[in-house]
Amino acid sequence: MVAPSHFLSTPASPRKAAHARTIHLQAYERQDGLWDLEALIEDVKPEPFTTQTTHFPCGVPIHLMALRLTVNDAMDVLSAEGSMQRMPFPAICPEAQPRVARLVGANLLKGFRQEVAKRIPSYDRCSHLSELATLMPTLAVQTMLQGKMVAEGDTLPTSRPLKIGGCHAWREDGPMVLKYYPQWHRQPEAS
Repeated sequence: MVAPSHFLSTPASPRKAAHARTIHLQAYERQDGLWDLEALIEDVKPEPFTTQTTHFPCGVPIHLMALRLTVNDAMDVLSAEGSMQRMPFPAICPEAQPRVARLVGANLLKGFRQEVAKRIPSYDRCSHLSELATLMPTLAVQTMLQGKMVAEGDTLPTSRPLKIGGCHAWREDGPMVLKYYPQWHRQPEAS
């Protein structure tokens, strides 16, 4: 399995693994024209771990949870479903699972992260399912908008693409915007 350390410098001091969190995101284009955006979170300790109510043997997930949002092309959330397979408090945590349905009606591109916090306050939510929800806008953009880059010679879009200003490569004063979206390019600020 690929780990972050494979791409980072050698640590300054010897160390041992203390916790592993894996988040997996997957998007599906449905035959009915909608999109399913799915996320899975898994937390595992390399040694036995005990909460106030549950013992987890070494390597057994403490958290194993999934979330699915179904959205349309406008990125409106049409349905939301959560699943909790493993959790630290099995008698209590599942009470928060159905609350993800409150995300229905939100839009992934219109303050979605704030909407998650507003619609499901911290005292009323599973923090792990909510964390997965906050990853969905990026997954949606990568799925539905990425790859629609204007090829040389194509007609330029009439509305500003969402990716402009969203990262270093697509900064307004950068070479990608200048080449592919010149009408939204601006000159670099003088240093």
